[in-house]
Amino acid sequence: MTGVAQLTPSKLAAQLVEGSLAHIAGSPQVQPPIAPVEVTNIERASVGLASSGQTMMYPLGPTGVFIDLSGTQATVWFVGGDFDRGLEEFEAMLRSQRAKRLKDEASQESRQRTRSYEVELGGGRLAHVVVEYAERGAARERFLVRIGAQVRRN
Repeated sequence: MTGVAQLTPSKLAAQLVEGSLAHIAGSPQVQPPIAPVEVTNIERASVGLASSGQTMMYPLGPTGVFIDLSGTQATVWFVGGDFDRGLEEFEAMLRSQRAKRLKDEASQESRQRTRSYEVELGGGRLAHVVVEYAERGAARERFLVRIGAQVRRN
């Protein structure tokens, strides 16, 4: 686990995604070294989340990294910070997983992209992961990951 001094929004987001995948797999999770605070429904609505669910923000410098837990889905995101390193940190974390990239496509919004993955977690459990990321020079400097828990039926 990275110490607080070396923690960036992109690294913390990758840790929260990794923890979400571990939770789906039924494995113990390591808690981030920062205490989270609960956020409002207005902040939840800013990324299109419904009013149900639990959202926490991990304060980190002038920004924060958010995680929303709602049923079988977790959403991790941050705005600003080192948003342009989000995909790189996420994919570095993903190398320790059994993951397969499904798609990489342009979003309807200019300079925004969407990438999706399937992550095998063992025991018939898997996750569908969708990453929304901004290219350099994008108007909206956001990095967002949606993790959906699934069960493989044989």
